[in-house]
Amino acid sequence: MTMRRARDTAGQVREPSATRPRPSPVRWVASAPWSKASLAALMLFLPVVGLTFGQAILVPRRFAPTPTLASVDVTVVPSTTPMADDAPLVEMAAFGDSAMAGVGVHHLEEFLPVQLAQRVADATGRPVHVVGYARSGARTIDVLTEQLPLARRRHDVSVLIVGTNDVTGVTVPTRLARSTRALLDALESVGSAVVMSSLPRFRAMRLLPHPLMEVAIGYGAVVGAVQRRAVARRERVRLVDVGLAVGPEYFSDVGTLSADAFHPSAAGYGRIADALVPAVLAALEMAESERRSSDGDPE
Repeated sequence: MTMRRARDTAGQVREPSATRPRPSPVRWVASAPWSKASLAALMLFLPVVGLTFGQAILVPRRFAPTPTLASVDVTVVPSTTPMADDAPLVEMAAFGDSAMAGVGVHHLEEFLPVQLAQRVADATGRPVHVVGYARSGARTIDVLTEQLPLARRRHDVSVLIVGTNDVTGVTVPTRLARSTRALLDALESVGSAVVMSSLPRFRAMRLLPHPLMEVAIGYGAVVGAVQRRAVARRERVRLVDVGLAVGPEYFSDVGTLSADAFHPSAAGYGRIADALVPAVLAALEMAESERRSSDGDPE
């Protein structure tokens, strides 16, 4: 009798485990969105890690240390049109990264700011004094905190190329938005009209391997959108889509890239200058109109 009770008791103890209810399907469905969100976050995070890792390994191996570049502080005169004796001097400032600093070329007259100044001088018949503050590797925050404080004189127009290092360095979009707005505010506050270049076409940069190139293209779209939003509704800032204007040529003509297969050649910088000139001339015209209005001169 005692043993039967023991079996019954044991049976009663084992019975609940044998008929333990399965997890509620409702509870499983409720946790599914979290799993999808985690997966989506992971899919976004991995390319960023890949871009950073690739940048850290690839670029130092591919590039030798950047040589000391010549300082851009020159005055160019019209080469194709006569210049009046009293032609006013155009003051131009160049800010940004390696594309504005001259990486990829060897002679000062090949630098983008100098080529751009020459085209402006030829178009206006006026001498152009251009000063370059750009540095290789600069991000947007570097232009704001390191380059802009060096500009001591008032400029008629400032030309800006920046953002590539924000892509390769994966600058957080919210931080980039703040620094871009602050940079444009600072440039406008000194009375200078601003011409800003869009990002390059990363697909043309033959240095970048797959799939690193695809990641750069994808994050470049994010950085480009941040820049467009920062420029929107600013009358004194002109954003030039240089990638659309000259990008196809970089795909088809290897002569537009320098030996490092990443930076433009002298011809490539010349094509960028061609794309920027109309916006610079429009900015100068607007600045001259504002000057006449402030002086009370008739239009």
